[in-house]
Amino acid sequence: MENKVRLPVLNNNPNNNPAARPGINRREMVQRLLGGAGARVVAPGIVAAHPMHKHLMSETTLAQADAKAAAAEWSPEFLDPHQNETLIVLAERIVPGSTKAQVNRFIDLLLSVDTQENQKKFLASLSAFEAEGLNRYQHPFKDLTEEQQNQILTAASTEKSGQPEGSGDWSWFAVPKEAGEHRVTLRDHFENMKGWVRDAYYSSEVGMKELGWTGQVAWDSFPGCQHPEGHH
Repeated sequence: MENKVRLPVLNNNPNNNPAARPGINRREMVQRLLGGAGARVVAPGIVAAHPMHKHLMSETTLAQADAKAAAAEWSPEFLDPHQNETLIVLAERIVPGSTKAQVNRFIDLLLSVDTQENQKKFLASLSAFEAEGLNRYQHPFKDLTEEQQNQILTAASTEKSGQPEGSGDWSWFAVPKEAGEHRVTLRDHFENMKGWVRDAYYSSEVGMKELGWTGQVAWDSFPGCQHPEGHH
């Protein structure tokens, strides 16, 4: 787990403290963090090349996705039912509490307005874990036991990446892989999926409160996976 360092007071106005009033939407929380003193230390925690970076910087996208995710009659707009169920299970294994935070809904709605390239990359990563479950245990990932799911994630998080060392650029992640390009490994799919799940969770009210967010203080960055098995 990354070290958590409290920031100075960002706003002393009690009316802006989510603990003092019912609810606060994602757009407001992210706007305060990235628009105030927290921007200098929180923003670097979001990988700039990852698609989530762009989404978290868009007030309109955040507001629309949050509103749709909260709908009583919600259903996936981009993922099919099986993919949605797989994402729910996978997200919960990567960051426990993701189900409560409705991470799957938020990600689905962001994907519905994302580029075809980013959509393909996400589906490729989701499919990689589905294939791993079938290859190892002859069952879809969502139907595996928690122990089996954790074994796959442990293997994925410790496998060598096919990403050029130090590049920090997701442009290498081509779908499908073309001749001469770097090989995409399960570790790369894990890192892609972790970026979606982590930032969706820790930009939610549930995730922010876990970090100690009260409207006045915040941590220095979004942490990685907090699963006891160590899927960092």
